[in-house]
Amino acid sequence: MKKITKFLLTVTSVGSIVWIATLNASQFAVMGQEIPPQQSPKPTTVSAGPRFIQPQEDRNITDGPPTLLTPSNEPPTLPGRPRFVRGKCGNFPQASFTALVPENKRGRTVSDYPTFFFYLPQPNAQLAEFTLEDENGNLIYGQALTIKNLSGVIGVSIPANTNVPPLEVGKKYTWVFSLVCDPEDRSSDRVERGIVRRVELSADILRKLENADPRRKTFIYAENGIWQEALSNLAATRRANPNNPVFQTDWESLLDSVTLGAIAKEPIVEMEAQP
Repeated sequence: MKKITKFLLTVTSVGSIVWIATLNASQFAVMGQEIPPQQSPKPTTVSAGPRFIQPQEDRNITDGPPTLLTPSNEPPTLPGRPRFVRGKCGNFPQASFTALVPENKRGRTVSDYPTFFFYLPQPNAQLAEFTLEDENGNLIYGQALTIKNLSGVIGVSIPANTNVPPLEVGKKYTWVFSLVCDPEDRSSDRVERGIVRRVELSADILRKLENADPRRKTFIYAENGIWQEALSNLAATRRANPNNPVFQTDWESLLDSVTLGAIAKEPIVEMEAQP
Protein backbone atom coordinates (compact mmCIF):
# COMPACT_ATOMS: atom_id res chain seq x y z
CA MET A 1 0.00 0.00 0.00
CA LYS A 2 2.88 2.36 0.82
CA LYS A 3 4.46 1.67 -2.58
CA ILE A 4 1.23 2.55 -4.40
CA THR A 5 0.88 5.80 -2.46
CA LYS A 6 4.47 6.75 -3.21
CA PHE A 7 3.93 6.02 -6.90
CA LEU A 8 0.81 8.25 -7.07
CA LEU A 9 2.60 11.10 -5.36
CA THR A 10 5.48 10.80 -7.82
CA VAL A 11 3.14 10.89 -10.83
CA THR A 12 1.33 13.91 -9.40
CA SER A 13 4.61 15.72 -8.82
CA VAL A 14 5.80 15.07 -12.37
CA GLY A 15 2.47 16.33 -13.76
CA SER A 16 2.79 19.49 -11.69
CA ILE A 17 6.34 20.12 -12.98
CA VAL A 18 5.20 19.74 -16.59
CA TRP A 19 2.27 22.16 -16.03
CA ILE A 20 4.49 24.74 -14.33
CA ALA A 21 7.00 24.56 -17.18
CA THR A 22 4.34 25.75 -19.62
CA LEU A 23 3.63 28.98 -17.71
CA ASN A 24 5.17 32.27 -18.80
CA ALA A 25 6.42 35.00 -16.49
CA SER A 26 3.13 36.95 -16.40
CA GLN A 27 1.22 33.81 -15.44
CA PHE A 28 3.64 33.15 -12.60
CA ALA A 29 2.94 36.65 -11.31
CA VAL A 30 -0.76 35.95 -10.77
CA MET A 31 -0.42 32.44 -9.35
CA GLY A 32 -1.91 32.35 -5.90
CA GLN A 33 -3.75 35.64 -6.44
CA GLU A 34 -7.47 36.05 -6.97
CA ILE A 35 -8.28 37.04 -10.55
CA PRO A 36 -10.41 40.21 -10.63
CA PRO A 37 -13.91 39.69 -12.09
CA GLN A 38 -13.16 41.82 -15.15
CA GLN A 39 -10.26 39.49 -16.06
CA SER A 40 -12.38 36.35 -15.89
CA PRO A 41 -13.11 34.73 -19.26
CA LYS A 42 -16.53 35.69 -20.59
CA PRO A 43 -18.70 33.09 -22.33
CA THR A 44 -19.76 33.74 -25.87
CA THR A 45 -23.43 34.68 -25.90
CA VAL A 46 -26.02 35.26 -28.57
CA SER A 47 -28.27 38.32 -28.40
CA ALA A 48 -31.41 37.10 -26.63
CA GLY A 49 -34.99 38.14 -27.22
CA PRO A 50 -37.43 39.40 -24.60
CA ARG A 51 -38.29 37.10 -21.70
CA PHE A 52 -41.41 37.63 -19.64
CA ILE A 53 -40.93 37.91 -15.88
CA GLN A 54 -44.21 37.45 -14.05
CA PRO A 55 -44.48 39.51 -10.86
CA GLN A 56 -44.29 37.45 -7.68
CA GLU A 57 -47.70 38.76 -6.65
CA ASP A 58 -49.29 37.21 -9.74
CA ARG A 59 -47.50 33.91 -9.16
CA ASN A 60 -48.62 33.68 -5.54
CA ILE A 61 -52.31 33.89 -6.33
CA THR A 62 -54.85 33.11 -3.64
CA ASP A 63 -58.13 33.03 -5.55
CA GLY A 64 -57.45 29.73 -7.32
CA PRO A 65 -57.01 29.05 -11.04
CA PRO A 66 -59.69 30.11 -13.50
CA THR A 67 -62.21 27.32 -13.96
CA LEU A 68 -63.33 26.06 -17.33
CA LEU A 69 -66.92 26.77 -18.20
CA THR A 70 -69.48 24.00 -17.98
CA PRO A 71 -73.03 23.85 -19.38
CA SER A 72 -74.30 25.26 -16.08
CA ASN A 73 -72.11 28.37 -16.22
CA GLU A 74 -71.60 28.86 -19.95
CA PRO A 75 -71.04 32.39 -21.30
CA PRO A 76 -74.03 34.71 -21.56
CA THR A 77 -75.86 34.72 -24.86
CA LEU A 78 -74.99 37.79 -26.85
CA PRO A 79 -77.68 39.75 -28.70
CA GLY A 80 -77.59 39.48 -32.46
CA ARG A 81 -75.34 36.45 -32.53
CA PRO A 82 -75.23 35.09 -36.09
CA ARG A 83 -76.50 31.60 -36.85
CA PHE A 84 -74.22 28.99 -38.35
CA VAL A 85 -74.54 25.49 -39.73
CA ARG A 86 -74.77 22.91 -36.98
CA GLY A 87 -71.47 21.08 -36.53
CA LYS A 88 -68.67 20.01 -34.18
CA CYS A 89 -65.14 21.35 -33.87
CA GLY A 90 -63.65 17.91 -34.46
CA ASN A 91 -60.31 16.64 -33.21
CA PHE A 92 -57.64 19.20 -32.50
CA PRO A 93 -53.97 18.70 -33.41
CA GLN A 94 -51.24 18.53 -30.77
CA ALA A 95 -50.84 22.33 -30.70
CA SER A 96 -54.45 23.04 -29.79
CA PHE A 97 -56.59 26.13 -29.38
CA THR A 98 -54.68 28.28 -26.88
CA ALA A 99 -54.77 31.68 -25.25
CA LEU A 100 -51.46 33.52 -25.51
CA VAL A 101 -51.07 34.25 -21.81
CA PRO A 102 -48.79 33.15 -18.96
CA GLU A 103 -49.25 29.58 -17.86
CA ASN A 104 -51.42 30.43 -14.84
CA LYS A 105 -53.76 32.51 -17.07
CA ARG A 106 -52.96 35.75 -15.19
CA GLY A 107 -51.76 38.86 -16.98
CA ARG A 108 -51.39 42.60 -16.51
CA THR A 109 -52.24 45.50 -18.77
CA VAL A 110 -51.72 49.26 -18.67
CA SER A 111 -54.31 49.91 -21.36
CA ASP A 112 -57.88 51.19 -21.06
CA TYR A 113 -58.81 48.81 -23.88
CA PRO A 114 -56.28 45.95 -24.23
CA THR A 115 -55.92 43.37 -26.99
CA PHE A 116 -56.00 39.63 -26.29
CA PHE A 117 -54.40 36.98 -28.51
CA PHE A 118 -55.44 33.40 -29.23
CA TYR A 119 -54.13 30.60 -31.38
CA LEU A 120 -56.62 28.79 -33.64
CA PRO A 121 -55.07 25.52 -34.87
CA GLN A 122 -57.49 24.77 -37.71
CA PRO A 123 -60.72 26.22 -39.10
CA ASN A 124 -63.11 23.67 -37.59
CA ALA A 125 -65.33 26.24 -35.89
CA GLN A 126 -67.02 29.09 -37.72
CA LEU A 127 -67.96 31.14 -34.69
CA ALA A 128 -66.20 32.26 -31.54
CA GLU A 129 -67.28 34.42 -28.66
CA PHE A 130 -65.28 36.77 -26.46
CA THR A 131 -66.60 38.19 -23.19
CA LEU A 132 -65.16 40.36 -20.44
CA GLU A 133 -66.62 40.58 -16.94
CA ASP A 134 -65.78 42.80 -13.97
CA GLU A 135 -64.99 41.59 -10.45
CA ASN A 136 -68.68 41.29 -9.65
CA GLY A 137 -69.41 39.09 -12.64
CA ASN A 138 -71.11 41.85 -14.65
CA LEU A 139 -70.68 41.59 -18.42
CA ILE A 140 -68.96 44.76 -19.63
CA TYR A 141 -68.13 43.60 -23.15
CA GLY A 142 -69.14 40.73 -25.40
CA GLN A 143 -68.55 40.06 -29.07
CA ALA A 144 -69.47 37.24 -31.47
CA LEU A 145 -66.60 36.63 -33.86
CA THR A 146 -66.62 35.11 -37.33
CA ILE A 147 -63.53 32.89 -37.60
CA LYS A 148 -64.38 30.77 -40.64
CA ASN A 149 -61.24 29.52 -42.45
CA LEU A 150 -58.92 31.20 -39.94
CA SER A 151 -55.85 29.34 -38.70
CA GLY A 152 -53.10 31.08 -36.75
CA VAL A 153 -52.79 33.73 -34.06
CA ILE A 154 -55.61 36.28 -33.89
CA GLY A 155 -55.98 39.42 -31.81
CA VAL A 156 -59.25 40.44 -30.16
CA SER A 157 -59.34 44.12 -29.21
CA ILE A 158 -61.82 45.71 -26.85
CA PRO A 159 -63.17 48.74 -28.77
CA ALA A 160 -62.60 52.17 -27.29
CA ASN A 161 -66.05 53.68 -27.42
CA THR A 162 -68.67 55.16 -25.13
CA ASN A 163 -70.56 51.87 -24.87
CA VAL A 164 -67.63 50.03 -23.27
CA PRO A 165 -66.18 51.41 -20.03
CA PRO A 166 -62.37 51.53 -19.83
CA LEU A 167 -60.62 49.09 -17.55
CA GLU A 168 -59.99 50.62 -14.14
CA VAL A 169 -56.57 50.66 -12.46
CA GLY A 170 -56.30 48.06 -9.71
CA LYS A 171 -59.33 46.07 -10.88
CA LYS A 172 -59.32 42.47 -12.10
CA TYR A 173 -61.37 41.34 -15.08
CA THR A 174 -62.26 37.85 -16.26
CA TRP A 175 -62.07 37.17 -19.98
CA VAL A 176 -63.55 34.14 -21.72
CA PHE A 177 -62.88 33.07 -25.30
CA SER A 178 -65.09 30.28 -26.59
CA LEU A 179 -64.96 28.33 -29.82
CA VAL A 180 -68.60 27.64 -30.57
CA CYS A 181 -68.52 24.14 -31.99
CA ASP A 182 -72.30 23.80 -32.05
CA PRO A 183 -74.45 26.95 -31.70
CA GLU A 184 -77.39 24.85 -30.49
CA ASP A 185 -75.38 22.97 -27.87
CA ARG A 186 -73.02 25.28 -26.02
CA SER A 187 -71.82 22.44 -23.79
CA SER A 188 -69.52 21.44 -26.64
CA ASP A 189 -67.69 24.80 -26.63
CA ARG A 190 -63.89 24.79 -26.44
CA VAL A 191 -63.06 27.42 -23.82
CA GLU A 192 -60.08 29.45 -22.61
CA ARG A 193 -60.54 31.63 -19.55
CA GLY A 194 -58.25 33.93 -17.56
CA ILE A 195 -57.82 37.10 -15.56
CA VAL A 196 -56.32 40.44 -16.54
CA ARG A 197 -55.55 43.26 -14.12
CA ARG A 198 -55.16 46.89 -15.04
CA VAL A 199 -52.08 48.44 -13.40
CA GLU A 200 -50.35 51.80 -13.50
CA LEU A 201 -46.78 52.26 -14.70
CA SER A 202 -44.22 53.78 -12.37
CA ALA A 203 -42.55 57.07 -13.29
CA ASP A 204 -39.27 55.20 -13.88
CA ILE A 205 -40.81 52.77 -16.38
CA LEU A 206 -42.59 55.63 -18.16
CA ARG A 207 -39.27 57.45 -18.60
CA LYS A 208 -37.69 54.32 -20.07
CA LEU A 209 -40.57 53.86 -22.49
CA GLU A 210 -40.39 57.47 -23.67
CA ASN A 211 -36.82 56.99 -24.91
CA ALA A 212 -37.24 53.45 -26.26
CA ASP A 213 -37.70 52.24 -29.81
CA PRO A 214 -40.52 49.74 -30.53
CA ARG A 215 -38.29 46.71 -29.96
CA ARG A 216 -36.91 47.99 -26.68
CA LYS A 217 -40.44 48.73 -25.46
CA THR A 218 -41.28 45.04 -25.71
CA PHE A 219 -38.31 44.22 -23.48
CA ILE A 220 -39.34 46.86 -20.93
CA TYR A 221 -42.91 45.62 -20.73
CA ALA A 222 -41.82 41.96 -20.50
CA GLU A 223 -39.18 42.58 -17.84
CA ASN A 224 -41.70 44.48 -15.72
CA GLY A 225 -44.46 41.88 -15.91
CA ILE A 226 -46.81 43.76 -18.26
CA TRP A 227 -47.84 40.82 -20.44
CA GLN A 228 -50.61 42.31 -22.59
CA GLU A 229 -48.54 45.26 -23.84
CA ALA A 230 -45.38 43.18 -24.31
CA LEU A 231 -47.31 40.83 -26.59
CA SER A 232 -49.46 43.37 -28.44
CA ASN A 233 -46.49 45.72 -28.98
CA LEU A 234 -44.40 42.91 -30.45
CA ALA A 235 -47.29 41.63 -32.56
CA ALA A 236 -47.72 45.10 -34.08
CA THR A 237 -43.98 45.32 -34.75
CA ARG A 238 -44.01 41.92 -36.45
CA ARG A 239 -46.96 42.88 -38.66
CA ALA A 240 -45.20 46.09 -39.68
CA ASN A 241 -41.96 44.20 -40.42
CA PRO A 242 -43.04 40.75 -41.65
CA ASN A 243 -39.66 39.88 -43.19
CA ASN A 244 -37.46 40.97 -40.29
CA PRO A 245 -35.93 37.85 -38.65
CA VAL A 246 -35.09 39.79 -35.46
CA PHE A 247 -38.73 40.35 -34.62
CA GLN A 248 -39.56 36.72 -35.42
CA THR A 249 -36.82 35.65 -33.01
CA ASP A 250 -38.17 38.09 -30.39
CA TRP A 251 -41.65 36.61 -30.82
CA GLU A 252 -40.33 33.07 -30.35
CA SER A 253 -38.36 34.12 -27.27
CA LEU A 254 -41.33 35.87 -25.65
CA LEU A 255 -43.72 32.96 -26.24
CA ASP A 256 -41.13 30.42 -25.14
CA SER A 257 -40.78 32.27 -21.82
CA VAL A 258 -44.43 31.39 -21.04
CA THR A 259 -44.21 27.80 -22.35
CA LEU A 260 -45.84 28.63 -25.71
CA GLY A 261 -42.81 27.89 -27.88
CA ALA A 262 -44.72 25.17 -29.76
CA ILE A 263 -46.87 27.78 -31.54
CA ALA A 264 -44.25 30.53 -31.90
CA LYS A 265 -43.81 29.94 -35.63
CA GLU A 266 -47.52 30.16 -36.42
CA PRO A 267 -48.60 33.20 -38.47
CA ILE A 268 -50.48 36.18 -37.11
CA VAL A 269 -53.71 36.42 -39.11
CA GLU A 270 -56.27 39.21 -39.39
CA MET A 271 -59.95 38.71 -38.76
CA GLU A 272 -62.54 40.32 -40.96
CA ALA A 273 -64.34 43.36 -39.55
CA GLN A 274 -66.93 42.10 -37.10
CA PRO A 275 -70.54 43.29 -37.07
